Amino acid sequence: MSDIRPLLVTSALPYANGPPHFGHLSGAYLPADVFVRYHRMIGSDVAYVCGTDEHGVAITLSAEQAGVPYQEYVDGWHAVWLRACEKLGIEFDNFSQTSRREPHFALSTEFFLRCLKNGHVVRRDIEQLYSPKTDRFLADRYVVGTCYVCGYEEARGDECPNCGSWLEAPKLQNPRSKLDPDDALELRASWQYEFELGPFADDPHVKPWLEQFRGGLKPNVVGFVFDKMIEGEGLEARPITRDLPWGIPLPKTDLDGNDLGDVEGKVLYVWFDAPIGYISSTIEWAEREGKDWRRYWIVRDGEPEPRLVHFIGKDNITFHCILFPAMLAWQGLDNPPAEFLGPKPGERYALPENVPANEFYNLEHKKFSKSSGWYIDVERHLEKYGADRTRFYLISSMPETADTNFIWHDFKARTDLLANVFGNFATRILKFVDKHFEGKVPPRVGMDAEWAEVQAAIEKQVGEVAEHIEAYRFRKALDAFLGLAEHGNLYLDKTAPWKLRKTDMEACGTALHIALQYLPALSVLAEPFIPGVAAKLRGMLNLEARAPGSILPTELLATGHALGEPGVLCEKVDPDEIELELAELNRRSSEDAAS
Repeated sequence: MSDIRPLLVTSALPYANGPPHFGHLSGAYLPADVFVRYHRMIGSDVAYVCGTDEHGVAITLSAEQAGVPYQEYVDGWHAVWLRACEKLGIEFDNFSQTSRREPHFALSTEFFLRCLKNGHVVRRDIEQLYSPKTDRFLADRYVVGTCYVCGYEEARGDECPNCGSWLEAPKLQNPRSKLDPDDALELRASWQYEFELGPFADDPHVKPWLEQFRGGLKPNVVGFVFDKMIEGEGLEARPITRDLPWGIPLPKTDLDGNDLGDVEGKVLYVWFDAPIGYISSTIEWAEREGKDWRRYWIVRDGEPEPRLVHFIGKDNITFHCILFPAMLAWQGLDNPPAEFLGPKPGERYALPENVPANEFYNLEHKKFSKSSGWYIDVERHLEKYGADRTRFYLISSMPETADTNFIWHDFKARTDLLANVFGNFATRILKFVDKHFEGKVPPRVGMDAEWAEVQAAIEKQVGEVAEHIEAYRFRKALDAFLGLAEHGNLYLDKTAPWKLRKTDMEACGTALHIALQYLPALSVLAEPFIPGVAAKLRGMLNLEARAPGSILPTELLATGHALGEPGVLCEKVDPDEIELELAELNRRSSEDAAS
């Protein structure tokens, strides 16, 4: 049995109700991919799972308005999300769907029944808006009306877009159905199950974890979870069920065989079943690969405790730092049914080690909005500018602790920097060696001090990249990668082999021998950030794909090693293209405003 701690990495399940934009991708998916690629590279026992979140009111409403069956609707968006992520070079071990009945429905039902048995789920009577025409209760997103806070007449049943207040649909003035404004809605008695969060922060099993958890979080996450929620507003009960025709149905009985009442049409709230999708996705992957999924989720005596890291955007902080940890913590049972998948007696689910939440990523200082024409078509952009340039820019401008922006002129400036500092450094060395040394690594004769300085620089920058990635500082890690290329450029300028060629070929060859040693290291450091370019550079160096191991490169290009064909590593963006992109963006936005 391996004593390496297994690492399970997740990205927030994207909602299957629209296409991805770069705000989504830079927030939860690209940072996770960088982190996972690094851990694969150093030989960690890592699995990266995700999938689409496919239940909830927004999906049923959109599918009904489009006249498309629910499953067909979510399947279409699932394919769009997976294709976009793949084109950006994001490599999931498994990308699932929460509408897949096995194992997700059974596992979600199990979570509900365990929490119910342990007293953390209670039933409460409520009033809900009812549609006589459709003979069903209407969930909040089906309802519009006048906001009871500010008087805005087009408030949604859950939120007012005018004043930003969270609303309760039954309290709206003049409520009406989005599907049929003439439907005379009525208030009728109903009931729901609620998740009691009050005891969470003081739970004796949770409190030590919370204290340790707090110490590793980003300041923006600490401020929201502890200052605002736990120590500020406090934790209140949350509804855990809804009246909808689409979702995971409530079981008819509890674990003691007691009837749960008329559960027809009642399903688990989407926020409850969505994060369970991480576990069901892991189970799918493990069954396909012949692995033990429990190794990545369950704390068991005598085995390494799993590490769990969630990459999310800031709008998901509550769910991943409070709600899902509470669900995981309250799954213990003394005598669970044999068919249950989760912890057996004496076992427990692992709680998150970290939740590196990013802030919002905007477009030219405004929110991405497809409906307003203020967006970038992700797939078109990737086809035109490529995955690596896009990844480089998104990482360099990632909203790690504050909101940031995709700026078209900045996109050109930063990708030009990649081409100038890194791409040109590699290309000019390789072309020079190809032309004057028959494409083979020349010998090193002397220059011991220079060689020692280069070795020290490589070790320093490699260490910095590793340190920053482990601490979820991806922008700084990218800077450290570029820093090694900058050091190489300074070395070339200092030794000037193009001048030495005219007077001393031996010294020229020695300078190039040393300069070439930067490139294997750079090919390794590039892998988490720009994997396509990293593979291209290794091809130019005539090096095979690197086996997992220590991040510190041990590869040296030996004297006489035949290099591959030199070429262009990173192309610059045509400035005229940037102006065309901005013109098109403003045209779409103006047309939408005028319509």
